[in-house]
Amino acid sequence: MSIIGLLLLLVLIGVVALIAMQVIPMYVQYYSIKSTIESVRKESVGDMSQEEIQRAIQKRFDIGYVNNVQAKDLKIRNDRRGKMLDLVYQDERKLIEGLYVTLKVNESILLKAQ
Repeated sequence: MSIIGLLLLLVLIGVVALIAMQVIPMYVQYYSIKSTIESVRKESVGDMSQEEIQRAIQKRFDIGYVNNVQAKDLKIRNDRRGKMLDLVYQDERKLIEGLYVTLKVNESILLKAQ
């Protein structure tokens, strides 16, 4: 392998490492949010009000260092299937000047079936 080939390989490894350092924490945060909602869902949320559910989620967010979503931003609604939680947020991280990576989440999670 020539010197130029080695330099190109090092640049490629550096770019992949830069992207991984920004993308991996976004997905770790996403799965932390999902596991928090799952743990609250396993409690008796059918008897809880919307504010009580949001407080329980926020306590777990604080413990789990979830920064980009607040429990008050989560919409809890009644659906024909039961209580639904709408998880909608966007996480954007800067890679280099003018280049960003974005994770958009828009999903509905069934909290309690009727």
